[in-house]
Amino acid sequence: MLNDRSRMRSGDMEAEISAGVDGLLDEFMAVVDGMVEERHLQKGIARSQLPSSMVAILDQESLYVLGQFRLENRTGSYYHSPDKSLTHQQVAKSGQWEFRFDDPFVIRFPAIVLQQSSQERKAALEAAAAQHIDSEFLRLVEKLSTIRHSPIFGQAGETALDRDLLLLQPMGGEKSGGICEAIQSTLTSRNLAYQEAPDIRRGRAAVRELWLSINYAAVILADLTGSDPQVMYGLGIAHTLGKETVLIYPKGSSYLTDLPRAERIEYEDSDAGKARLAEDLAELLGRILGPVLED
Repeated sequence: MLNDRSRMRSGDMEAEISAGVDGLLDEFMAVVDGMVEERHLQKGIARSQLPSSMVAILDQESLYVLGQFRLENRTGSYYHSPDKSLTHQQVAKSGQWEFRFDDPFVIRFPAIVLQQSSQERKAALEAAAAQHIDSEFLRLVEKLSTIRHSPIFGQAGETALDRDLLLLQPMGGEKSGGICEAIQSTLTSRNLAYQEAPDIRRGRAAVRELWLSINYAAVILADLTGSDPQVMYGLGIAHTLGKETVLIYPKGSSYLTDLPRAERIEYEDSDAGKARLAEDLAELLGRILGPVLED
């Protein structure tokens, strides 16, 4: 459960504050358990009721609690960042990249509740619990309604822990007019590990290699210069799997503008445009991948 005290503890949060967080989570889980029973839901639909690792992050305005279902080697980490004001998205990304949570849930409390009595914060905890249970129930419904698929490439197996970026680019590189080089240079300068997609023209083994690379990648970078068939093929697989993608294309191109989980960078085909592309890509990756707890 989210308020399990037996986990290995770490972090920089002061002992008095972390003890307050523990007390808050005790009260919160009591509310969650009561609501789940009251709604006649199966215990465990809310993942906070299951064995989990936990990260608590207290910033200027909020206390964020992240959880990840784990049967063993559970940890509890407590961090205090009083000089920061984080967003829900930043915290969720931190769970994935800094703490290796594959599918974290995030619960937000106003920071003020840590200074309130149990009675004073009761309403806030009930609101957070209701939102958490609703979110977890909708997540379950979505998973149950997900299209079942039997890929011709075979099953991918478990996702690797050390997940890289995957670069989908036109074959040969020359068709992108130096854009591939600008992208690769940006990744290298930020010390970001990346893989280049294999050439599927090599046959069945290469197609399966591409399938596995997309499954294991954390973010897909797609260079849409020239609308290369291989790039489009890989991008279709990535979107089917719900992968986060970055679409990179020349100014004036016509691509869908409302794709979920897709960032986009439009560039001009000039030396200045390539330089701006590198800046935009560095800024975007910093926003997506940057740790929220670094100084």
